[in-house]
Amino acid sequence: MASSFVLVAVFLGACAFMCDGAPQGPPIPVVGGWQKKTPVDSEHYKELAHFAVSKQVEGREFFDTVLEVTDVETQVVAGTNYRITFKIAESTCRVTETYSKETCLPKTRDVKSTCTAVITEPLNNERFVHSFTCGGAAASK
Repeated sequence: MASSFVLVAVFLGACAFMCDGAPQGPPIPVVGGWQKKTPVDSEHYKELAHFAVSKQVEGREFFDTVLEVTDVETQVVAGTNYRITFKIAESTCRVTETYSKETCLPKTRDVKSTCTAVITEPLNNERFVHSFTCGGAAASK
C-alpha cells in the first residue's frame, strides 16, 4: 500500500513538472502535416515557383515571373506537396511563347503581386499545380 502511494506521488510530481510550462524541446512534426522550410537559396523551390507561374496564361498577354521566394512549407504524402509563397512581376515573354526563367525576365523589379501556389510532386515526378492564388484572388490553374 505504501509503495502504491509512493508511485502515485512520483507520477503526480512528474506530471506537475512536465506541465509547468518548462521547455519541452522542438515540436514533434505531425505526420502528413505541413512543415515550414527555409526558402533562402533553394533552387528547387525557385524552380517550382517558376513552374507554377508558367502555367498561368488565362487572361494574360505576358507571363509573370518570380522575383523572390518568401515562404515554403512541405507536406509528405504519396510524394510531396509544396506550398510556396513568392513575389511576381510581369515578364518580357508573351504567353504565346514558351516560358523559361532564363529568358522571361521581369520588365521591372516592381512587385506586381504576392502569390501562393500549391504544387504536387508525386513519386513519379509528374508535377502539377494544385492551386494558385495572388493577392487574395484566385488565378487560373
